[in-house]
Amino acid sequence: MKPILTARCVRRRIAAAAAALFLLVGLAACGSPGGGGSSEGLPKDLKVLVEATQPVFDQWQGGVATQGVMLLVNEPLVRYDGSGFQPNLATTFEQASPTRYVFTLRDGVTFSDGSPVTVDDVRFTFEQAMRDDHLSTTHVVMRSIATITTDGSSIALDLKAPQPLLLYTIARTGIVSKAFYEQHGEKVGTPAVGQLGSGPYVLDSFEPDKSMRVVKRPDYWGDPAPFESITFTIVPDDSARMLALQSGSANAIFEIPTGQINSIQALKDFRLSKIADATVFILQMDVTKPPFDEPAVRDAVRHAINRQAVVDAALAGHGQVARALSPQSNLELVASAEAVEQTLARIDELNTYDPDLARRLLASSSVPAGFTLKLPLDSTDADTSLVAQTIAQDLAEVGIDVELDPRGDDYIDVTLARRHDGLTLNKFSTNAPDPAMPLGYFVPAKSRINLTQQDNPAAQQAFDESNALPVGDPKRGERLLAAVEAYHRGGAALPLVNPDMTFGLKAPMTINGFTNYWWMQRWDRLVEVGG
Repeated sequence: MKPILTARCVRRRIAAAAAALFLLVGLAACGSPGGGGSSEGLPKDLKVLVEATQPVFDQWQGGVATQGVMLLVNEPLVRYDGSGFQPNLATTFEQASPTRYVFTLRDGVTFSDGSPVTVDDVRFTFEQAMRDDHLSTTHVVMRSIATITTDGSSIALDLKAPQPLLLYTIARTGIVSKAFYEQHGEKVGTPAVGQLGSGPYVLDSFEPDKSMRVVKRPDYWGDPAPFESITFTIVPDDSARMLALQSGSANAIFEIPTGQINSIQALKDFRLSKIADATVFILQMDVTKPPFDEPAVRDAVRHAINRQAVVDAALAGHGQVARALSPQSNLELVASAEAVEQTLARIDELNTYDPDLARRLLASSSVPAGFTLKLPLDSTDADTSLVAQTIAQDLAEVGIDVELDPRGDDYIDVTLARRHDGLTLNKFSTNAPDPAMPLGYFVPAKSRINLTQQDNPAAQQAFDESNALPVGDPKRGERLLAAVEAYHRGGAALPLVNPDMTFGLKAPMTINGFTNYWWMQRWDRLVEVGG
């Protein structure tokens, strides 16, 4: 489910997002936010190995796996820095009412071809994100915009209804040149045409699904780029990745595959940094497909799986058991730690590992002797395969035989079109730390991402009530916790594990301030020379 399920979350308290409703104002700044470390001693070129790159260098025609590069070329109005929102192309921003946001565009900023960045470019960018045929992750939120009004350097967004995720989405929407898109049309983002932005780097070369290289823009208006160039390259093979790191053809690797963390950690002069990830592996059962239409069968599946064993075996200990759809740290952004722990404790009771209970539940169902099914897998993700193998062993112990069905490019179609036996395993990463984000995907019965197909009125009502409240209102947190608990009481989904996110950089480089939203930050300025 890559186009929607691969963006990253942070695990920090979001002060600005939890501020009072009527005051989300960014003070004018002379430069863009960045790290405070020194770039002296850094290599001239940063060469990063990644798991995936874009088929097109365009935020609406590809996924979000390499937005870390895209947002350095096409920069947003505001940046999310891991603890709040900061001015960027917008010098100020304000939430004037629950459904109105106002931004002031910075004067004197130009695209890399010298043309000015105008409010018309901002309007055009947002209108592109709102298009129904641009089914990117930004579209899900941006379609809540009713009108866009410009006046001088001011841009006002009036929403159809309150949308707590709007600022997060603005922070990952790079402003594009209207004239450039009108001139090149669908060729924008291809190797022949490239992309035009106002950011600290300029797109230099792009090879679809292989590599992308950006170079420093010397006349950038804000904090200068610390690297002369940054290259993201796909190296899908484990041995080829090791060779690239050992030979020096790469000096960094981002989001290291779990199975390779220990090997890379053993490399001389490589430093690893670990961040607890908000990504969740989640098992979903389609309640419209027998035998998963029976609560006893769904309960049996949940109690049959030893999730700590999944962490230990599949992730080699590089992760933790997932207690809910949203991680505890994200829930604590909207509610007290005590209230969150009480909610999670009740959810834990629903998903205890008890194979004997699982067998009894299965014996009481219409399939007392067990059953066999195929489980489609994303064959491009090694961690998913390892997780699937571990849970298949657990399910076999209670009489449910799972045949793993690795899929390639058709994996998304197979899962979203429900061409499966009723059980799906997915790796889901939210695009905002606010718990409203995953709930918006998984609770609505008609959502394509709600693979359970379950209509959960209690979860939907609590979620709707939360959306009608201001971001900083404590009652909103209460309603979000109620929605999370009601979702899990539906019994059609089991959160399995939260893997760690690990980065590796060649000494003397280190990272200071990376979050699970590193790709939304001026992350290039958070790479420093460490001791």
